[in-house]
Amino acid sequence: MLLLAGPTDTGKSTLALRLLEKAKEAYLLDLDPGQGSLPGAFTLFHYREGTLTPLRRYLLGALSPRGMEAQAVVGALRLARLIPKGSPAVADTDGYLDPGFRLLQIEALVPAEVLVLGWEELYQALSWRRDLRARLAPPLQGVRRKTPAERRKNRLERLFAHFQEARPRPLPLGHMPAYPMEPPEPQRLYGLLDGEGFLLGYGRLLAWAGDKGLFLTPVGEEVARVVPTRLLFPIPALPG
Repeated sequence: MLLLAGPTDTGKSTLALRLLEKAKEAYLLDLDPGQGSLPGAFTLFHYREGTLTPLRRYLLGALSPRGMEAQAVVGALRLARLIPKGSPAVADTDGYLDPGFRLLQIEALVPAEVLVLGWEELYQALSWRRDLRARLAPPLQGVRRKTPAERRKNRLERLFAHFQEARPRPLPLGHMPAYPMEPPEPQRLYGLLDGEGFLLGYGRLLAWAGDKGLFLTPVGEEVARVVPTRLLFPIPALPG
């Protein structure tokens, strides 16, 4: 596995796609919960002949691993274990500039190589090791720095796409805090998990009574658990 690390807007995702195109068939471990394929989640993709196919998602439930470092490492490791042994893979990380967290993530994933884009401090923390190949490279040329507004817009577009085929669906709330004593915030998104703890997709709670809730969700598979997330989005009219 090649792990890409560096600040935001240094070209990590662009480089990951270029590397996949050269490999023709490989795996992509999307570890950016803020600007990745689905906000608040990690995703393992299989890449083949120009097509990325999502295999599994892991719910982080936030847009950054800050304050959730242990869960983020566990999620990355669970997805990485699904990559067939010996298969080429690229891990595309987020721009969270905490060397301690990134080193912990690297120790858990055990990549064959780490390519550090524009982050001298992390490179120096790795360069002395003989058991790990680390390279330092400048940010990709031509990469434009996105504004916070553009980042929010990108996340909303991904969520709208996720909810495109959403339909109302009743699901149990028995394991969650007692409602309606502590009613949820109307903008909150909920993660719908399968029996192995992987994310099937998101739902938005439309109504609830007792231990039952009515969710707007694109998920049609069997749901083992409903988990509230930290994702709060002002989405007054989701598709469906």
